Amino acid sequence: MPTIAHSGDFQRGTQLRSWLFTIMRNRFCTKIKMSKREHVGEIDDLAAWVSLPPSQIWEVRGRELEVAISTLPDNFRIAVDLVFIQGVSYEAAADQCGVPIGTIKSQVNRARHHR
Repeated sequence: MPTIAHSGDFQRGTQLRSWLFTIMRNRFCTKIKMSKREHVGEIDDLAAWVSLPPSQIWEVRGRELEVAISTLPDNFRIAVDLVFIQGVSYEAAADQCGVPIGTIKSQVNRARHHR
């Protein structure tokens, strides 16, 4: 069980809670003073940096995506371009292509599974 260095200074009949609160406040203030004197090293700063994955991975993935899209049949490629690349809704893509919305959804789904 931990002991308090000056536990003999407590006087019976006084408020134990107040005495303990004073100890905690003084301990807190001491810690604050000590933290202001501490110098943060460069190692701590470096540890806070966020690591970034190498950019080559994104370039490789981008090329793979371009190749995969270029191998799609024209109707699938157009649907993927409108919905995923341009961000057009299924309804707007169907209107632009002059087909029912179900056809666009089907083409997008088939493009996902195309090999």
